[in-house]
Amino acid sequence: MNREIPLFNMPIGPGSQQDKDDLVLDYMPMPNDMASYHMPILPEPEELETCPHTIALLELLQDDLNHYQVGQPSIEHSLEAIPPVDLITLNQILGEGEVSAVILGSSGEKTQIQETVLAGVWRLRQFDSAGELIKDTLEVADIPQCVHQTAFETAAPLVVGAVEIGADLLNAPSVLVELSDVSARMQESQDQVPPHVINLSLLPFSPNDQGFLAEQLGVGPVTILSRGYGNCRITSTASCLIWRVQYFNSTDQLILDTIEVSAMPQVACAAQEDIDDSAVRLSEIREVLV
Repeated sequence: MNREIPLFNMPIGPGSQQDKDDLVLDYMPMPNDMASYHMPILPEPEELETCPHTIALLELLQDDLNHYQVGQPSIEHSLEAIPPVDLITLNQILGEGEVSAVILGSSGEKTQIQETVLAGVWRLRQFDSAGELIKDTLEVADIPQCVHQTAFETAAPLVVGAVEIGADLLNAPSVLVELSDVSARMQESQDQVPPHVINLSLLPFSPNDQGFLAEQLGVGPVTILSRGYGNCRITSTASCLIWRVQYFNSTDQLILDTIEVSAMPQVACAAQEDIDDSAVRLSEIREVLV
């Protein structure tokens, strides 16, 4: 007896065992871009011959990088007297690195900071409230001195005694108490208290918690963006020594949300190894140019 075997179109593969009304597991996209050092497009040697100020400044930067140690006072060079041709050439050689920052003054003035391709060499441009450039400098430092000076210049100690706690909050009140305690101890003796990090991503933290915490901490004048494997956004708060440090992947999705109590988050600073590498890279650039 010859019978045909019925054929069924059975779906296979990922998602085939789910009903159409079932929830689909949605994976967060992984980062796919990473910022890394690339040699800038350099001018021809004969072009550089017409820019003696650039040559002299590169020589000064080389000496600075060869001798600078993290923790020392920053080294500043004014660019205000450099001719426009030299400045254009200098911009081309130094390019833009991974870290940038903005400092907003209380009267509307603004300082824009951009790390060059040489880690530890920063370009600072200060504007008045009308948007006019009033200061243009290069600075060799782990982080520009003005960031240290202004981050908590007008900040107040975090006091939680009189804070009204809503019934809809989960972990924000306990986080606030912890921040108040650590920041107070760090203000008393910054050298003896290591940086303290609270990972909010590991806590049950509702939108109400986020809003409450943001309101209590306030917003400070400094915003720093570090572009590496994704982005790291660092903002000072209006509370002494307290920073918001948030990490985003290349699709700008928040993957790590932290609060750090420190004078300056290390992720924003150039390490000594970075500065030593910059000394080598500048030497290579100058060899090509001269």
